[in-house]
Amino acid sequence: MTEPSARAAADFQLALHHRRAGQAWPAERLLRRVVATAPSHRDALNELHLIAVGARQYDRAERLLCAAIRVGGIDGDMLFNLGVLRQRQDRPADAVAAYRGALAWQPADLEAWTNLGEALRHAAAGSGAAAVDAAARALRLEPGPADRHFNLGVALAEAGRPHDAVAAYDAALARAPDHVDARWNRACLQLLTGDFGRGWAGYEVRWRRSGAPVRRLGPPLWRGEPLTGRTILLHHEQGFGDTLQFCRFVPEVARRADPAAILLEVPRELAGLLRDSLAGPGVDVVEAGAVLPRFDAHCPLLSLPLALGTELATIPAAVPYLRAIAERVAAWSARLGPPDGTVRVGLVWAGSASLGQADDHRLDRLRSVRLGALAPLAAIPGVRLYSLQKGPPAGELAAFAGALPVVDRSPDLTDFAETAACIAQLDLVISVDTAVAHLAGALAKPVWLLSRFNGCWRWLTGRADSPWYPTLRLFRQAAPHDWSGVVAHVADELAALAAGDRTRLMPPIRDKRLAPPHGLG
Repeated sequence: MTEPSARAAADFQLALHHRRAGQAWPAERLLRRVVATAPSHRDALNELHLIAVGARQYDRAERLLCAAIRVGGIDGDMLFNLGVLRQRQDRPADAVAAYRGALAWQPADLEAWTNLGEALRHAAAGSGAAAVDAAARALRLEPGPADRHFNLGVALAEAGRPHDAVAAYDAALARAPDHVDARWNRACLQLLTGDFGRGWAGYEVRWRRSGAPVRRLGPPLWRGEPLTGRTILLHHEQGFGDTLQFCRFVPEVARRADPAAILLEVPRELAGLLRDSLAGPGVDVVEAGAVLPRFDAHCPLLSLPLALGTELATIPAAVPYLRAIAERVAAWSARLGPPDGTVRVGLVWAGSASLGQADDHRLDRLRSVRLGALAPLAAIPGVRLYSLQKGPPAGELAAFAGALPVVDRSPDLTDFAETAACIAQLDLVISVDTAVAHLAGALAKPVWLLSRFNGCWRWLTGRADSPWYPTLRLFRQAAPHDWSGVVAHVADELAALAAGDRTRLMPPIRDKRLAPPHGLG
């Protein structure tokens, strides 16, 4: 490597000073001057790569890092940095290769094992066991910190080993009792495995998570005490699906509250539907953002199971607990026309994520499927597909115009009352884990839910049915990221249904003795 000039060496040292002081632009200007006079200055290229990463210019950062490797050769640190860059580019398989290369140079590199485990969790199907092994290796190298046990818990959970993951989170909490994410993840797994007693209590830690939308309401939080003569505010939280699922508890609160009053605060998109279904003597539905009347206590909807002492066997599962508005049902009957002998299927293939919430976006990618992957369903004789998809994924229909016959009714679905009325005219809803699946279940409409491998806690483990919705069938991924088997199974069942086998609509009848949960041990 050519020795840089004295001017280049001085510029490089000054650039380091600026970068460490957080002054990226003066540092970059100096580093560019260094590279202009000394093109083989590996350290300057590497520093420019780090500045580009900080500016989220990942393609440029990769070019600079690769240039540094070409002029100075490769080593473990360079490969580690390449792995970090590829993770930020959302290229987990390439990141895995880079971290494995780094570990070939430095087999005891703690951070490389840690990052490898994370990259493997985001990579292709079948990497769950390898992710667990990487997290376990990092733990063996440094067993003290709580985060090492936490990372192992995450890997175990995503590999379908919830009980082992709970043990890892227990170990993390033994070392850091205030580890909020460990408490949250453990609570979700306790709910997933049916341990509602501990799960609902632990689920309250959600308000301490980063970014949690905590509301400062003056009256006290309700924990199940008598309400006679008092007014309670029950308020929505999280997504539309959560509100649709947990509004089932409103009648139970009303029974305990009589003759008290209940205010149910929900988003505008749900207000019409829930007002028609749940409002009545003692229960008023108000839109979020409206001025609230006086109330004496409050409770978020997802805290109601804790307040009511809900166990797996006592979930209020009588359906329908919501109903489509009659006038809108009549309008949708006219839109879709009389039954013609085909099986009418509503289709939702993608969810939505909160802006700025990285975890939400990642989970949304895991639960969503591309419309093209569902093409086998459109090829089944006697089936007519109707798109209930909203948001940007609905734009995928244009790419398949003519090739994948789906009737697009989404422009008419202006709120959930319209969606409910449309669903009332269908035979079946096929959906990924979205609010529409909850809506169909609450309406007692047959719904087939396409679930990711490490599905949401509310669907439990090892079941093809749901204690929340008697008309819901679960079709689970057999391996992470693999939708092909799910789609093939759904296509077979849908073909049998179209051929006249109505038994395929509903979930199988379960024995009174529950099967052991998936992933024990």
